[in-house]
Amino acid sequence: MAPVLSLITVTWNHREEIGEFLDAAADARAQAPFEIELVLVDNASADGTASFVADGWPWVRVIANGENAGFAEGCSIGLRAATGEFLMLINPDAFASAETLGGLVDFLRARPRAGAVGCTLLHDDGQPQVSCYPPITALTYWQHSSILYPFFEKLRKVALRLKPLAGARECGWLMGSCVVVPRTVYEKVGGLEKSYFMYCEDADWCARIRDAGYQVWFVPELTMRHRQKGSSRRAAEFTFRRVYRSIVHYANRNLKGWARRRLLAAMMMDMLLRIPVYTALACVKPARWARLGSVGRLMRIVWAADPDLFHDPRPGSTS
Repeated sequence: MAPVLSLITVTWNHREEIGEFLDAAADARAQAPFEIELVLVDNASADGTASFVADGWPWVRVIANGENAGFAEGCSIGLRAATGEFLMLINPDAFASAETLGGLVDFLRARPRAGAVGCTLLHDDGQPQVSCYPPITALTYWQHSSILYPFFEKLRKVALRLKPLAGARECGWLMGSCVVVPRTVYEKVGGLEKSYFMYCEDADWCARIRDAGYQVWFVPELTMRHRQKGSSRRAAEFTFRRVYRSIVHYANRNLKGWARRRLLAAMMMDMLLRIPVYTALACVKPARWARLGSVGRLMRIVWAADPDLFHDPRPGSTS
C-alpha cells in the first residue's frame, strides 16, 4: 500500500539517542489510520548511526551519505526519495503521535491553499517552545536572533503560560523540526536550498511556498515533544557562525532594497553589542575567546553582505 505520509529525518552521530525517536515513530505508524513511511538520511555519521538503524529497524528506509551534506541537503535527499502523498520534515529529537500526524494530514486535506503546516513543539516538561515565526525582518531579528534574544524569549514564555495560543493561524515560517507539505506543493516549489547547510533553510522554504501562492499554517492544538538536543551542540562555534551567515544568505535571497539593508544594519549593531559582553566572559573563561573570533568574522561577512567570504569546514570533514 502506498504511504499517505512520509516522515523525513536527518541524522549526524545520533546513535545514542535515535532509538527513542524510532520507537515513537513505530508506535505512531502502528496506530495511524493510514500508511506511514520513514526515510532516514544519515550525514556520514562516525558512530555507525546508519548501520545501527538499518539493523534494528528494518522498516526504515536508510540513505547513507558519504559526506556531511548538511541539514538542508539531507532533507532534500529524503524528500526526493519519499513516496507519500504528504511529506513531513521531523527532527530525530522530536516524537510524534498518531493523533498529531493524523491531525496535520487532515488539516492539509481540508485546505487546498495550505502549502505547509506545523504544530506546537513541547519541551520535556510540557512547556511550549516557539514553533512558528513571522517573516525575517530587522525587527524580528532583534526579537529572535540578537543578543537580546534571552530577554524576549523569557517574555514569550511568560506570555504563552498566561495565554496559550489557540486556533489555527497563518504565519511567516515554521521551525524545520516539524513541517508537513503536500506532495503537489513540493513538486511545484522544490526542496530546501542546500546552500544554507543549516539554519534559515526552513524560513527560506516557507517564503518560497508563500511566493508560490500557498499559505503557511500553524495549529497550536496539535502538539509534539521536541528535546532540542541535536547535533548543533557538538560544534558550537561552527553553529554560531552558521546561524548568522545563514541570515545574511536569507537576506540576499529574499529581501530587497531597504528591507535588506535594515536587516544587515541590525546584524552589524548586534555584533558590536556582543563584543564587550563576550570580552568580559572571556576574561573569566578563556575558552570564550573563540566566540570573539567568530564575531569578528561575522562582522566582515555582514559588512560585505557575502556569507561565503570565509571557508568554514563542515563538522566531520577533513578540509
